[in-house]
Amino acid sequence: MSLESRIEAGGRRALRSPLWVGLLITAFLVVPTFLVPGIPLWIALVSLVTLAPLVLLGTYAVYHLYWWVTGSNGEAGDAGVVEPDGESPLERLRYRYATGEIDEATFERTLERLLETEPRKGRTAAYNDPDLLRE
Repeated sequence: MSLESRIEAGGRRALRSPLWVGLLITAFLVVPTFLVPGIPLWIALVSLVTLAPLVLLGTYAVYHLYWWVTGSNGEAGDAGVVEPDGESPLERLRYRYATGEIDEATFERTLERLLETEPRKGRTAAYNDPDLLRE
C-alpha cells in the first residue's frame, strides 16, 4: 500500500471518528476566545470547559443517529469501500505480514480463508466453456 493511500485511509478513519470531529469543532469554537485580546483568560477557559463536553456529546449523538438511520456501523469494513491502488486482498495480506502488522498464525489463517474463497482458474474455465461441461 502506498504512502498516499495510507494517509488517505487514515484521514477517512479520522473523519469516521466522532471524537476527532468533536475535538476539531470544539477547537474551532474555542480557540478564537483565547486569541482575542479583550476577552479575559478565565472566560476562554470557562468556554472551553463548558463547550467541549457538549460538542463531543452532540457529535456522538449525530454520528450514532446517522449510523442507525443508514444501517452501517461506521467502520472501515463497510460495503462500498474500494480497494486502494487496485491491490488484491492477497497482496495486502502479504504486505501486512511483511511489515510485521500481523503475525504468522494470523497470516496462515487468513491466507487459507482467501484461497478457499478465491475462484480456481480451471473451474471457472470449465463453467464458461459449454464443450467442457458436456464431457
